[in-house]
Amino acid sequence: MEILIATDSFAPKIDGVADTAAVLAEGLSRRGHSVSVLAPGPGASLGTGYRVERMHSLPFPLYPEVRVGIPDPFRMSRLFRQPPGGAIVLTSGPVGVSTVAAMAGAVSLVNIYTTDMPGYVSTYLSPALAGAMTSLTRWMSRRSVATLCPTSHVQRALAASGHERLEVWGRGVDSHLFNPARRDERWRSLLTGGETTMPLALYVGRLAEEKRLLDLADAVRGSSGVRFALVGDGPQRKLLEREFTDSPVVFTGYLRGASLAAAYASADFFIFPSDSDTFGQVVIQAMASGLPVIVTSDSAPAELAPDGSTAIHVPARHPEAVTNAIQMLAGDAQRRRVMAANALARSRRHSWEALVTRIEDLIETRGR
Repeated sequence: MEILIATDSFAPKIDGVADTAAVLAEGLSRRGHSVSVLAPGPGASLGTGYRVERMHSLPFPLYPEVRVGIPDPFRMSRLFRQPPGGAIVLTSGPVGVSTVAAMAGAVSLVNIYTTDMPGYVSTYLSPALAGAMTSLTRWMSRRSVATLCPTSHVQRALAASGHERLEVWGRGVDSHLFNPARRDERWRSLLTGGETTMPLALYVGRLAEEKRLLDLADAVRGSSGVRFALVGDGPQRKLLEREFTDSPVVFTGYLRGASLAAAYASADFFIFPSDSDTFGQVVIQAMASGLPVIVTSDSAPAELAPDGSTAIHVPARHPEAVTNAIQMLAGDAQRRRVMAANALARSRRHSWEALVTRIEDLIETRGR
């Protein structure tokens, strides 16, 4: 079957959406499907077993590393002249929306809800536009055979705002890549600034406003005897480097593959202060690497990591609670070991293979 995957985020960009799109493309291709990915350029036109159709794009002014695709009506018409057997839409940006508009009713269209776009619009543009974005994502859900939510937390929120045909479809983790055996003393030395005997707290992700990393500033200053490493990059990096001047914090920039896996496995616990993520792929990667996690309560990542057994849940925007959680884990190696084992076991529930099978079944059985 010919299957199209439409996404506004794809390699070389590094984020959970781009990774999910690539995993789906590779997984469906291995099953014998002819897969094409529609994504913003620039970038490679071939992946592992699939083609990539690149749209012209421009950098988003307030977040330059984000490329905004500009659909070409003539090119879209050519691409969709013979509709594929199914389509998967991962985003509600220009590429995703134009695909839904062109294909709804003509193919089995599966909508994967990956990003809280109303929240991002509110943060980067204007709160007044959030309602319009919600209307757009609701429209997309009503034109799809299913809208797949990363967690039941997101499913409930979307149901409350009128989205339809909602099902929970999580995310997987590559346990061959992300596992405790990747621990590397050279990486630990780099991430701790040479203080390898000190507990190491790790964050992985974009350095951006919606991740609420400035909320860590007071926690870092209030946490003695702990080293911190921030893996990633983004529009807040310079601000955060100024904020953490003279603090025990190492910035690495983006890491990928074995280097990223080694960074996870070489830490002692993971901190993720975001309360806007719809899943938290990095949380599952940390758990697969054998790390206890600190996450915001009443958030999608909190659903992945139960409080007490694998994680410590803290109230959103509460630096004192974050400080207490850091000190609790930093000061109790035995507790970290128990929580790490629980986190590792729980991460094994997240299989990409099973998730790809479910997508395949949805496309084949829901019909046009």
